[in-house]
Amino acid sequence: MRATRFGFGVALLCAALAAGAADRGGGHFRKGEVRIEVKHVIAVAVDEEPDPSAARTYVYLSDVPMDAGKVAAAFQATTAAEQQLGEASAGYVRVCIDTDGSECGLYFSHNNPNASFNSSGYGEFKLEAAPGGRVAGRWVLAEPGDFFGETYDFDLRFDVAVTPPPGTPLPADGGEPGKAYHAWVAAVAKGDLGVLRTLVGDDYNAWRLKSEDQDDARAALKDLRDGTPVQARILRGRLDGDAAVLWVEGRDRDEILRRGRVLLRQVDGGWRYLQSSLESVDE
Repeated sequence: MRATRFGFGVALLCAALAAGAADRGGGHFRKGEVRIEVKHVIAVAVDEEPDPSAARTYVYLSDVPMDAGKVAAAFQATTAAEQQLGEASAGYVRVCIDTDGSECGLYFSHNNPNASFNSSGYGEFKLEAAPGGRVAGRWVLAEPGDFFGETYDFDLRFDVAVTPPPGTPLPADGGEPGKAYHAWVAAVAKGDLGVLRTLVGDDYNAWRLKSEDQDDARAALKDLRDGTPVQARILRGRLDGDAAVLWVEGRDRDEILRRGRVLLRQVDGGWRYLQSSLESVDE
């Protein structure tokens, strides 16, 4: 009994230490004359695949503070990260970590001066042991590489808690957001602009579909029909307040199988389509 209590106490202590561990990020990234010294770090689980166990981890190392909750909740994580740079001279490096612990790419973005860079497979990437819910490691390119006559190098270190996406699972059929998406898909297939105008939210397509210029509205409809399934199957969904993400698949009017995510938002008691990220699937 004593041994059992001792082991349980150690487990609780380890969990408490992991939860209370400070996030640490350091190092630098340089591309040409643009360089950032890492002062802040966050990490988020990026749940984009139909299988939630395939969620990758994005580690953002930056010279300005970033809000992990906002990035984790965003439909497009990196878009949310870009918005947090503001107008100042600032930048970040995003390190992608796959489910097997390998790197899946590095992306550098900087404002004023503007600079960006993608890389994968260069330098030495190594993860370190970390408690559950955290990720730690280092990625170093000590000898400068060359990119079209401009050199770059980096040394990135991190030990940080991973923020999961917020929300709770939806029913298998997607619940009320699922019904709204099925109605959206049917209206796109029929070319019913009247119905689409009632179902679209406040995004790029909203003003185009509601435009008094009929040519513009028809062009918006064509763009939607080229990438929207004629009929869709909902694979799973997640609800976060007035926002819902659905994972869907289906064939478009060219018989191309498409699979990906759809974002809807509840407005005035009804669910509205905002945007989607659907990719063609090789069969």
